[in-house]
Amino acid sequence: MRAPTNAKGPRPKTKDQSPIPMTNLIQDLIYGFRWFRTHPAFTLLSVVTLAAGIGLNTAMFSVIYTVLISPLPYPEADRLVWMNESSEEVPNLWVSCPNFQDWRTRNQSFAGMSLFRGWSVNMTGVGETESVDARMVTADYFRVMRFAPVMGRDFSDEDDKPGAAPVTIISYAFWQERFGGDPQIVGQSVTLDDRSYAIIGVMHPEFKHHGPPPLWLLVGPMNWNNRDVRIGGNVIARLKPGVSLDQARTDMQRISQDLRREYPGQNAGATNVHVLSLQDSITGDVRWALQILFGAVALVMFIACANVANLQLARAASRSRELAVRAALGASRWRIARQLLVESLMLALAGGFVGLLLAWWAIALLSKVEHSTVPRMQFLELNYQVLAFNLGISLLTGILFGMIPAFRFSKVKLQDNLKDNSIASTERQGKRVRSALVVCEVALSVALMIGAGLLVKSLFRLFNSDLGFDPHHVLTMELRPSRTRYRDNAKFYALFQNILERVKAQPGVEAVAFSNNLPGIEDGWTNDIFPEGHSPLKPGEQIDVDWGIVSPDYFRTMNVQLLRGRTFTEEEVQNSRPVLLVDENLARRFWPNENAVGKRIQYNGTNWHEVIGVVKEVRPYGSQVQPRIKIYTPLSPASQRNSMLSIRSSKVDPATLAARIKREIYSVDKDLAVTEVSTLPQLLARESSPREFNTLLFSILAALALILALTGVYGVISYAVARRTHEVGIRMALGAGHQQVVRLFVSQGMKLIGLGLIIGLLASMILTRMMSSLLFGVSTTDSTTFGFVAVGLLVVGLLACFIPARRATKVDPLVALRYE
Repeated sequence: MRAPTNAKGPRPKTKDQSPIPMTNLIQDLIYGFRWFRTHPAFTLLSVVTLAAGIGLNTAMFSVIYTVLISPLPYPEADRLVWMNESSEEVPNLWVSCPNFQDWRTRNQSFAGMSLFRGWSVNMTGVGETESVDARMVTADYFRVMRFAPVMGRDFSDEDDKPGAAPVTIISYAFWQERFGGDPQIVGQSVTLDDRSYAIIGVMHPEFKHHGPPPLWLLVGPMNWNNRDVRIGGNVIARLKPGVSLDQARTDMQRISQDLRREYPGQNAGATNVHVLSLQDSITGDVRWALQILFGAVALVMFIACANVANLQLARAASRSRELAVRAALGASRWRIARQLLVESLMLALAGGFVGLLLAWWAIALLSKVEHSTVPRMQFLELNYQVLAFNLGISLLTGILFGMIPAFRFSKVKLQDNLKDNSIASTERQGKRVRSALVVCEVALSVALMIGAGLLVKSLFRLFNSDLGFDPHHVLTMELRPSRTRYRDNAKFYALFQNILERVKAQPGVEAVAFSNNLPGIEDGWTNDIFPEGHSPLKPGEQIDVDWGIVSPDYFRTMNVQLLRGRTFTEEEVQNSRPVLLVDENLARRFWPNENAVGKRIQYNGTNWHEVIGVVKEVRPYGSQVQPRIKIYTPLSPASQRNSMLSIRSSKVDPATLAARIKREIYSVDKDLAVTEVSTLPQLLARESSPREFNTLLFSILAALALILALTGVYGVISYAVARRTHEVGIRMALGAGHQQVVRLFVSQGMKLIGLGLIIGLLASMILTRMMSSLLFGVSTTDSTTFGFVAVGLLVVGLLACFIPARRATKVDPLVALRYE
């Protein structure tokens, strides 16, 4: 009797169908966990490999996000722009105060605009004398930034006028550290450069622009209203709603052209206005380097994925009979592929978790990198964006390295895989895929090693470059006298002469000098000159030079070689004679076939000055840019403030002289601020710290890539040895010697390494061109680096092949012939 057609009851299941969709997934997870538990070596190697790749990517993403992506901590920070001017020879010019006033009144693009610049003052009356890094601003600075004090009031326009009573706003941190968080601080006074400033406010603790400094002062009372002298600063402005950055650039170029036309003598040299987003102005110098490093980290991630994919292929090949049995019992191709993908994702998530711990450790180290090396690194943290990236890259990684084995072995051929020779058959089928992955690993590691090699050689060239001076055994310190107490230049000169005499008398001092800057470190001290015999300049045209104001012993202190003529004498300095020295670069440019000694130069609109000597060119440390021509004028009663004191020691460590020299300085003026006490090599090391940072990270990545690539080669050869045991036994039984067996497997591995090496070298010739801005004195196709990497890889690659190949010679032929 037939059942009625509409009878209710359980329908027959199609194969691989479950009443609850999650059931199969749970079964896959349980099965995968059991398999990993019974194969701990495979699991540990896969997780560690993935953790290295995922952890490095997570840490590097944290740096990229913090430095380049995360918005600045200001309201509507994307509307803030930074501006200054430039000339053909000087890339960055401060904007004079009169020019700034014209910018502010004539623009049509900005809701607000403020001038700002660094400044330093001596603070007395609160503990010992301290040199404080302040910021000089116009009154609307905080309104442009949209921040208000947490106590007191903001600057007013009345505060920012010549003759106004001096006022200051202090930072929250400075209020806590120096004034103990005194709630009555507003209205109190602080003595800066021997002048009393009223504290009118305490800034919000979250305000972080350029530091922030301990306190802010106003530009107006300084009365910098000379358009000829660029004592102003940089400009920060806020775009009006709906105005784009390009529109603002067009607007500012229009204003700049008008000012050049109206004031040709003062503005003709300023040929361009830079208008950048505030974010780009802060991170522009490191953006490209960080992007290259992130690309290098991504390459390491691809190598890790290829390595684990290779392990997965080998694992799946050894499970071919198991997969065939499952297919014979009704498992669909998708069911088998899903099982392998689930296992890959389990490995990836485990690697992601361990990688997160590695990233947390790396972020803790990277956050200690100095702000001067990479800006905003002090804000580095493991936030939710980084956690989301870690999860995303873990899942993507699991899919990437899991897809190849999943879809390669989900297509099961039952008749072949259920036979006794299934393992050998599967080995032949997967050999090409595994070999291709190893070739890719080697090629990528070659590219990274060549990049690291170029950076290392570049750093070596930097450390051994001819700077034109000798920084060793030189102690430096910055002296900051009170502007009020030493308002007269003659008093400055007397102060410095007294200090020079006292320091010279100290044991162990070979030479001592004052200067406005230090050799090898660019600081923007420039001037314009007119050399004798040069063709007349066009209206507004300038010849910009680096300008050094030095005491007579400066060249002996810095070991700058005198090529022709002589240096300054004490008599010339005392009588302010119009003399100067030039570097060989200037002499070669204006008097190429003549002796520059005896020629005359006008500088800064003054009278003619006689060239009494030519000295060796001094290069900026770590820069491939041709240095500007330079003049040196003597420190004299008529010269400007100069505060860098340099001491060359004879036999003692210069750092040991610091305490004694500071005592001598304080004996002259107990309120004199002495800062930046350091040896000259230490200061130069700060200049090279970004290069060292890039080189260290790239070298670590290259070393990791090499280890992963060689691990991949080792794994392929080891797998081949294990799967060809029967063949090895037959060969040895027929008389093959140990050398022939070793050669069989070594040649297989070296073919893969050789092919990967060729591809990697060709790719590197293209990829390394992107690194040209990071190199110093090294070509992007440096043959020595390419050759060294190639030979080194072949040597270590040969070792990676030889070790498993030698293991094949230990096979007992009788045992191998019985191998199944």
